[in-house]
Amino acid sequence: MPIFNQRYTVVIAERSEGALYRFTVKLHSAVVLLIAIIGTPILLGVGYRWTASTEIENLRTSLVTLEIENSGFRQATRQLTSEIASLHTVVADIDERAILNASSLRAMEALPTALKVRVVGGGPSPATGPSNPLYSAALTSPQSTFSLLDNLLGDLRGRLDGISHGIDQRAALAKATPSIWPTEGGWVSSVFGYRKDPFTGTRTFHRAMDISTQHGRPVLATASGKVESARRNGQLGNLIVIRHGFGITTRYGHLTRFAVRPGTQVNRGDVIGYVGSTGRSTGSHLHYEVWADGRPLNPSQFLMPVATLSTN
Repeated sequence: MPIFNQRYTVVIAERSEGALYRFTVKLHSAVVLLIAIIGTPILLGVGYRWTASTEIENLRTSLVTLEIENSGFRQATRQLTSEIASLHTVVADIDERAILNASSLRAMEALPTALKVRVVGGGPSPATGPSNPLYSAALTSPQSTFSLLDNLLGDLRGRLDGISHGIDQRAALAKATPSIWPTEGGWVSSVFGYRKDPFTGTRTFHRAMDISTQHGRPVLATASGKVESARRNGQLGNLIVIRHGFGITTRYGHLTRFAVRPGTQVNRGDVIGYVGSTGRSTGSHLHYEVWADGRPLNPSQFLMPVATLSTN
């Protein structure tokens, strides 16, 4: 008979009562039980070591992930810092370009409000600060913080682009706005508005300003623009019309001769012709008109007061 199939009797005696307890077991079952008793702690230890190794590996993976995220955050921080510096440069450039001389500002004030709003724009600026929906985002993580900052910078960049465009438009409008005296010297001999007609004696509306000066004195373009026409024009004699853009036009009448031709691009202060007395005129003078959006404006509003006004 194999040894593992043999049966053994185990006798347990209790001294106090004299009781005997007998157990009959096979050797195979006893060995299995002994292995189980001894092996369980060993297996538990091996399992614990396996669990600990897994946890350590998970921690290592998490550390690598954090290092990658931190690297990304550092890169994002550098990018945001660079963009902020770039925006500072944009703001400095806008500040520099926003400066206009006093005469240009004063001349632009005389333009119709509708024209200025159409060209430069107006209205309330987009909301900023805590009331802006961007600020309501919960900063629950570095990702959300960087995302919020990026959105804010994008919003600011867009508004700065709009401001920059508005400043460019304002500078172009200032360049197109008449703002200098149209002759070298002279005095105002007839103002804009109602007056007694020098030929008929009746009360008529004079839509220009007359500047008397010596015959042949240079006539200057009062703003940059393009010569639309330079030709004879009935009562106004030799007449130059300059279109400055944005619906602004100037007209120079009674010239003795022209210094430009149609299509010529002129800058403020360029000589365009010479004072004369052609057409319906009582003497050597410049008939000077300013128009905006199809209606005449008082030219004196755009000019520095360099001469004594006359109401004749």
